[in-house]
Amino acid sequence: MIKFYSLKRITLVLLTMSLIVACGTTALYLTVKRPAEINLKGYDKIAIGNIVNPNGTIDKYANDVADEITTVLFSSGRFEVLDRNHINQLIKEHQLAKSGLIDETTAAELGKFIGSAVLVFGRIQTNKYDEEVIKGDPWRDKKGRLHQSITRKGTYELAVNLKVIDVQTSKILAVKTLTSGYIGKKYADNATPERIDVDDLYRSCLKDIGNQFMRLVAPYEVQVKAVFLKDKKLPEMELAITQFKIGEWDEGIKILEEAANRDINDLKIKSKAYYNLGLALTYYGKYDEALNYLKKALKIDPKNKMYQKAILNAKYEKQKAEELTKQS
Repeated sequence: MIKFYSLKRITLVLLTMSLIVACGTTALYLTVKRPAEINLKGYDKIAIGNIVNPNGTIDKYANDVADEITTVLFSSGRFEVLDRNHINQLIKEHQLAKSGLIDETTAAELGKFIGSAVLVFGRIQTNKYDEEVIKGDPWRDKKGRLHQSITRKGTYELAVNLKVIDVQTSKILAVKTLTSGYIGKKYADNATPERIDVDDLYRSCLKDIGNQFMRLVAPYEVQVKAVFLKDKKLPEMELAITQFKIGEWDEGIKILEEAANRDINDLKIKSKAYYNLGLALTYYGKYDEALNYLKKALKIDPKNKMYQKAILNAKYEKQKAEELTKQS
């Protein structure tokens, strides 16, 4: 895995070298960094409060959710994670909560002892497993033997409502319901299918909830597809794409700049050069330059949906990069 860093500190990772080639296009798969849903700049500590079940009490499932959130936070290394047992002891010693739970009623008092931090707590809204057995229509094979396909389908659903609060001000920073669902299937012919591993589906939901939570509080990475144009009349475009494939973004952009800025009589090809350069600059973090070239491409071919989409995408990437800068 090779990483590149633009002037805007946007991390690009070329995850896949496989290409999609059709109608003169080549797709590169990249990873770009996205800002967290809430800006926790200035907070370096997170306290994990109580997660309760739908009845408002703590059980195995509530503890599992709290443990998963604690694990992903600790693994990220981004925050100091305050031990729940220690916090519970503070609550008990100073009688901060009659219920004994760490929630919004506890936050302000807790802040006196732990300083600047955010408190995360919540409630499980959905935690269920449903299963059904589906029988297909009977059919006969070439030898006349009767068959019937039987499918066992199991669905696990988990939803957790979380609150993120500033412990010193009791200000609610975020309220978010995280939902996850996984399906398992088993098949058999003329027999009852094997049982589905319900625990495996549940663990998958837990892991997904943890990943969603991290996107809420910390920058994360997503995969995007950048579709470049190719044209035999302008071989520089394919040469530049090759440079991108091997991680030479500076060289690839230089090639595209030379192609886009030289005299090309065929305006359609000229617009492709502008488009490719604009797209490359977008994922290199030079958004204003990218928009300049993409708008030139659209001016030549104003009905081109790909060019229109690329301009919107460049604006979106610029917005996300600015949000990310505020969080760093």
